[in-house]
Amino acid sequence: MQAALSILPVIALVALGHAARRWNLIALQNWPGIEQLGFRILFPAILLTSIYRSELTIGALGQYLLTLVIAFGTTGALALALRRPLRLNNPRTSSMFQGAMRFNSLLILAVAAQGLGPRALSDLAVAFAFLIPAFNIAAIVSLTLFPPEDASRPRTTGPQVVGRIGAEVLRNPLVLSCVAGLALNLSGIQLAPWIIAPLDWLGQGALAVGLLTVGAGIQIRRLWQSDPAMWIGVAMRLLLCPALFLGIASLMELPGDQLASGLLATAAPGAPVGYILARQMGGDAEFYADMFTWQTVLSALTLPLWLVLAGPLSG
Repeated sequence: MQAALSILPVIALVALGHAARRWNLIALQNWPGIEQLGFRILFPAILLTSIYRSELTIGALGQYLLTLVIAFGTTGALALALRRPLRLNNPRTSSMFQGAMRFNSLLILAVAAQGLGPRALSDLAVAFAFLIPAFNIAAIVSLTLFPPEDASRPRTTGPQVVGRIGAEVLRNPLVLSCVAGLALNLSGIQLAPWIIAPLDWLGQGALAVGLLTVGAGIQIRRLWQSDPAMWIGVAMRLLLCPALFLGIASLMELPGDQLASGLLATAAPGAPVGYILARQMGGDAEFYADMFTWQTVLSALTLPLWLVLAGPLSG
């Protein structure tokens, strides 16, 4: 119950971010800079420090990571399999895949820090070190394999696909911070207090700034969209993926803190970065934005319910 109640301050900050943008408390043209601050500096700091302090042992996290991978992978595969039944074109197919797979890391970390404790936060950070690079690569591959049906566009060759994937991964600050955290952890290097303290301060700011930008990205006009494919994408993210994780985690008898944090990760809404990637690489960005908006709004109801469910199961 404490974990479920911890989402209330998260909702409050998301609502404040939306109000700040809607009422022009922060000028519209300033929000991209705020987003870049969180994406390139603040959020990488919290990932780096969390992974740096984590216990990286297969025995402790192997089954946890495997369960997350199976749940997310099955959901993503189903999203691609729905291309023909739902008669999706290529851009919609890649956006459906992103909508089913992506999760809002900032929101997850904020709820975990507020209601699940440092152990859950550490486990999630380590999981993100593997999942964030994998999901970014998977999204780029899907966008490349399902290009817009436009005969005038030049076809992408195999080497071009590999080059694009490599370029996107190597310049992604989230991926780089995960790699840096892993390298520091495995090397046994002890960071001096004058280095770790500023990183911790940046990480504390990441949660608030990230949630404000999530709220600023919500567009009320998208709540009036009625599209069966969109609703299926919303349901896969908020209902199917956590249900799969819960079933597999119960079979594997994961400990309570991993059950709760895994449900949080699999039941969280999508991430706004999917819209940017879809717009840049030929996906259906508007379709993704519709899914993302409804996922973010409805997660205020579904996420506490999943966390309440995790309570007695982890006891």
